[in-house]
Amino acid sequence: NERDDFNGGSIFAAFRSSPRHGRCHNEHGAVCAALVGSYSAGFQRLHDSFRSHCLDTGTFALGHNPLALVPSKVLWHQDVNLGSSVSCSNKAWLCGSHAKGGGTSKTIRSSAGDSPAEEDGAWSEHAERLRVLLKGGYLSLDSITNREGMLDFFASHRVLARQDSLHCCLGIRMTVHYNLFCGTILALGSEEQKTWLREVHEQGMLGCFMLTETGAGVLSGLIVETVATWVWSTSDGEEGGFELHTPSDTATKTWISQGLAADWGVVVAQLVIDGESRGPHVFIVDMQSQGVVRECMGFKTTFNSLDNARVSFNRVWLPRQALLSRFCSVEPNCCGDERIAEYRFAGTRPPSFVLIAQRLLSGRLCISDSAIAYLEGVLRVTRNYAEGRMVWVDRHRKKSLASLPYMAKVLSIVEAGVNVHKAFLLLVQMQFADAVQRGEEPDRALVTRIAAAKVEAVEFAIMSLGMLRRDVGAYGLMADSPFGSRNDVLLCCRFAEGDSRVLQQMLVRDLLRAHSRPAAVCRLLFDVLRSWLSGDLHTTTKLRYLRDLQLLRLMWTLRRSVREAHQKGLAREEAETEAWLEAGDLVYAVAKTHAHHLIHSTVEQHFGRSKDTDRFLGMAAADCESGPAH
Repeated sequence: NERDDFNGGSIFAAFRSSPRHGRCHNEHGAVCAALVGSYSAGFQRLHDSFRSHCLDTGTFALGHNPLALVPSKVLWHQDVNLGSSVSCSNKAWLCGSHAKGGGTSKTIRSSAGDSPAEEDGAWSEHAERLRVLLKGGYLSLDSITNREGMLDFFASHRVLARQDSLHCCLGIRMTVHYNLFCGTILALGSEEQKTWLREVHEQGMLGCFMLTETGAGVLSGLIVETVATWVWSTSDGEEGGFELHTPSDTATKTWISQGLAADWGVVVAQLVIDGESRGPHVFIVDMQSQGVVRECMGFKTTFNSLDNARVSFNRVWLPRQALLSRFCSVEPNCCGDERIAEYRFAGTRPPSFVLIAQRLLSGRLCISDSAIAYLEGVLRVTRNYAEGRMVWVDRHRKKSLASLPYMAKVLSIVEAGVNVHKAFLLLVQMQFADAVQRGEEPDRALVTRIAAAKVEAVEFAIMSLGMLRRDVGAYGLMADSPFGSRNDVLLCCRFAEGDSRVLQQMLVRDLLRAHSRPAAVCRLLFDVLRSWLSGDLHTTTKLRYLRDLQLLRLMWTLRRSVREAHQKGLAREEAETEAWLEAGDLVYAVAKTHAHHLIHSTVEQHFGRSKDTDRFLGMAAADCESGPAH
């Protein structure tokens, strides 16, 4: 556990004192017991992994506290062969060429000490830190393929987000390489592709994930212009491959984290066979291939130790084996003079985009979890300062800043929010890890909870940082305070792995589909009237009542706007789009209330009511009631 002494009124304290405590045969008790120990268990497993590597190689130095597993106390000191590559035979099947030879050797001697990492150094040197961690076995590829490994993977991101060991750039590199690059291949690749990946990974070669395009922006996935067209190798040959091409500037892959340092990448592109598009598919790309064009996005306000690239492809040749082929493949067949490229897929339909981009879900969990871990560190530093800062309250007395009512209120609200979000995230992480263990695609309910976690955890962290900085006084301007440009990492969290606005729209569209039938609308009306007539709007029903009331208002607004657009002569699809855009503020208000309700009701269901959940309810209700004007 990142913090062993939760307050007496916290969720976890409430669990310990509840009748369910100790009765692990009870479903809720089992979940709670697992949650209470999950942080400490995750850190212990990570510590054991580091410790074992230290004893074996002597290349890492750790502190004495077995749970003080922070990369800032790790001494990176290891020779790294930049020219390392997989064997020629293993690489040949993928790129059709010999392995890259030669290269230089570089020794890294870098210790971050007890302070946060330098986040604006040279990206090329920073990338070598991840190479060292890969070769040192910090986290194996098993960490993203089974239940215990996934929990370790989530815990590693919490470690990197702590204030005393803050490594924002390294955390992003890790999730890009492990989760997006390796995770996509492990989920969608053939056994041969997985074997190749393990060799690449063990040799410290880095990967990137190329989905977002300039023209699509936050709608990446819904709009993919990059194409991978099937072409025959020779005019009379029986083999073929793919020509990866960027047809226009809007199809350029953009904001590709680790895009300059990566040795390999996975790219999402439209698969085209005989002029027919088969939809987005995923391909492995050697980033050193002729025709791959990479350029830096430019100097950022901070976090320049992480390279972000624009990537385009000028008719890059990919072998047939580059298509991730666990669920689909292209098989060349020759019948006399006729050559046919046959598209095959497992099951009743080709792989969906949800299946292709499923690693975005675990990425969203990493992001939301890191945002809360980051905020918890800021809260701890701010509280320590406020408790030691004495201020005059009259001519004769001083009190600590933390004891003043306005500051005490802010500190308690933020702490309650941290505890509730942390509990919700741990529950969702366990559910996701269980799905990974079973080899199942997450169901829609879990996808919804992950979206709610990603949106509201990040928004809560941003809002809380503003409140803490506002009320702590001039300390918020000091370089040694937890405020400043590093907080921009939360803006990264807001639009990475699915922009928060787009996820909010997804949540609301799902709600509207669930209430598309007249019977569902009648039940919604009945629930709202029953809650209003009962007058019991200060309990757990408060958020649900607000959500249902806002949803009814949105449904009426959309219906009226579509009717008015029809009267102006707009086609149905165009009218619906315009109505949706005009109702934007109300859409986001419904999404916020819905997410708050999901978080609060889930935590209270599993942990019971506590001071934290009550404070969270009050904060969330006030936030939702102060939405757009009606």
